[in-house]
Amino acid sequence: MIDASLIRSKIEQVTNVATVPHAVERVGALLGNANASAGEVAGEIAKDQVLSAKVLKLVNSGFCGLRKPISTVTHAMVLLGFDVVRSLVVSASVFDLFTTTHRELNGLWEHSLGTARAARLIAEALEADKPEEYAVAGLLHDIGKVLIAEHFPDEAVRIREIVQNRNCLRYVAEKEVLGVTHADVGLWLLRKWSLPGRLLSPVAYHNNFHPSREYADRTAVIHVADILCRAKGIGNPGDRVMPAIHPDAWRLLDLKISDLAPICRQLEQEMADEVA
Repeated sequence: MIDASLIRSKIEQVTNVATVPHAVERVGALLGNANASAGEVAGEIAKDQVLSAKVLKLVNSGFCGLRKPISTVTHAMVLLGFDVVRSLVVSASVFDLFTTTHRELNGLWEHSLGTARAARLIAEALEADKPEEYAVAGLLHDIGKVLIAEHFPDEAVRIREIVQNRNCLRYVAEKEVLGVTHADVGLWLLRKWSLPGRLLSPVAYHNNFHPSREYADRTAVIHVADILCRAKGIGNPGDRVMPAIHPDAWRLLDLKISDLAPICRQLEQEMADEVA
């Protein structure tokens, strides 16, 4: 087993996940400037035309629930806010690995997008503030799986073998092989890139929910959204086990099974539209 501190050090030093670290560094510097405008931040993103196109593709994919197409990063910034767009900068580049170098992650993008949509729909049903932030947390929740595949390929093979042989949850196999899970790995990277706590906590604890943690309400939404997508067979999260929704998550969100029926119908429609 690799020492967890070595894994964390390697993840925090990631400098070659497409164009993300450089873009986030530049955007982060502007976000630290109280006088920076949405136009200035968008202009910094737009300097990388490929990255800008990827961000706009994500914005217009529908998971944020926008009703009209967005044609500029500036417009996206105004509608969605700095933190959401900065998160999309991360997502747009890291998720490229889903369809290029790591074929074994086939289906993870669809699962992530489904979780993002489900999280937004749940947040809207709860009348939560800024449901698009819940959507972005859903999009990012399994980002650590990509990083493990990219930076620890031998261990990733062992993880897949354990999952297949034992039919266990992927994070159980990750813990056995690496001593940490994809949630830990995702948290370390996103924290290094200065994403806010309200986006970090759902990534860190969606598989290990506890109602006393900070941003437990947001984590509960991602926890439920993730399992909902598993139940509906949306994408491939890396295993075929169906975990139970934590009872404290149900209680915190004050949800009933019947509340999920209209959410499931809308989710199925949105995912069908995505395929079409």
